[in-house]
Amino acid sequence: EDEAARKGGALSGCTLSEAHGTPHLYLLWASTGALGITGLPFLLSGQFMVNDVFGGAALPASVIAATAVAFPGMVGGANMAGRLVWGPVSDRLGRGATFGAFGVLSVPALLSLPLATSMVHAEPETALALFKAASLTAVAVFAGGPVLLAPAVVDVFGARDATAIYGRLWMMLPAANFFGATLVSRVREYSYSKHALAIAETCDEAAFTATFGAPPAEAQSLIASKTATLPLLLTIAPEGTVDPSPLLYDDAFYTLAGFSALACVCNLAAYRLPRPLRL
Repeated sequence: EDEAARKGGALSGCTLSEAHGTPHLYLLWASTGALGITGLPFLLSGQFMVNDVFGGAALPASVIAATAVAFPGMVGGANMAGRLVWGPVSDRLGRGATFGAFGVLSVPALLSLPLATSMVHAEPETALALFKAASLTAVAVFAGGPVLLAPAVVDVFGARDATAIYGRLWMMLPAANFFGATLVSRVREYSYSKHALAIAETCDEAAFTATFGAPPAEAQSLIASKTATLPLLLTIAPEGTVDPSPLLYDDAFYTLAGFSALACVCNLAAYRLPRPLRL
């Protein structure tokens, strides 16, 4: 009987149904999804980001091309490094402190990306270095989320039904990854249309009509159909108009930073609230 009691104690904690009745499950669910959104866009679209942001920079074409080709490997390496490093780090710092470190690193990194894009025309070398460093930091933090999820479940809910609770939380990751990739694509399209329309409004009406076969009043539909593109609009824009291509992802970067902050707050709340662990 003593042995059975000890075994029961070793597997103490919440059942899945009990976990559903706590805020902790929903906080971890939200943090898993929010953090899962922040890194995958760099893994899937990083090469396109580099070409969009730095394609018109005053850098040698070979440097831009080499960076674009190497970038997927760089973010893949950051992803692998994050998966290897965050486990030992959390063993030393504790899971709660490590989740806090995620926010301290990821949020400023993502917020620094618009700073990098704003420097592309004036200081392209610095902009490129900052862009790479911030992107790799964000990906390394993103990679730590799945690594710490299982031990976080045991910390908060105990070992009794940890596998089932972990499986329920894990289901959020594929949806978050898909949503993150889709979000960045849609936000980029919105930003592209916004900047293109702003330039179209500054163009001479006769030049616009001659170039696109329609008046500026139809600019929005021409942009949507990709008839009026940024490169074409810039050829008829007033002298001194700055190419907005480096800024196309800024709204997406701010959005990703918001999700990273949300993940940090939810993780810290899950650890700060009284534990539902039943002994």
